[in-house]
Amino acid sequence: MCGRIVQKSGPLDYVERIFPNPRALFSDPAGPLYNIPPGTKPLTMHRLAGDFELGRLHWGWRPHNSKYFMSSARLDKILAGAWPWKTLTARGRILVPADGWYEWKPLADGPKPPKQPYFVHATGHSPLFFAGLSNWRPGAEKDEAHGFAIVTNDAAGGMIDVHDRRPVALPVDLAIHWMDPEFPTAQALALLEHGLPETAFTWHPVRQEVGNSKYQMPDAIEPVTVPSTGAPAF
Repeated sequence: MCGRIVQKSGPLDYVERIFPNPRALFSDPAGPLYNIPPGTKPLTMHRLAGDFELGRLHWGWRPHNSKYFMSSARLDKILAGAWPWKTLTARGRILVPADGWYEWKPLADGPKPPKQPYFVHATGHSPLFFAGLSNWRPGAEKDEAHGFAIVTNDAAGGMIDVHDRRPVALPVDLAIHWMDPEFPTAQALALLEHGLPETAFTWHPVRQEVGNSKYQMPDAIEPVTVPSTGAPAF
């Protein structure tokens, strides 16, 4: 996972997938975003304050007195109870709704080959729900000290990422349990091993402009033709 996600759907589109008959209306002044990097504040879904909330949290967490800024949390480290994720698994489980994410694939061999961006999304274009871990608590600043990381599975295999890493996207019936603070921690962690399989996704090459996170045009996710010379085959 190269750390760029897309949130182009409206807030209610995400909520309705989890709660078919939501009793609240959700609005977001930022509108659709097609190129969201770490260090910004994507929409998240959580119950960190008890009740369900759809709000923006800081993507990326720097633990206290740590030099590391972490935008992703490896599944194997989480399941092993490794630092620093163990402190968040019981009280910091969130969902990050998205319409897909970007990956980059080298076009040739060599130390610094050019890379082709790809957009990865659900085969049926339905919203995805990435498991996340957050250090935010009610009353805290929404900054990197109280940010979140998206859970990634380095052993998932396949797809675009040359490192075989991809975000853990939970099926809807599991996603609702993941963000439930009353759901037992051990059972919640077990859910992470049941993320959507490779067959649930499809992908296509997109324009080089998405390499700049300031590029927010809707055509960022539209397919393009990759030059045949040196292009990877899938």
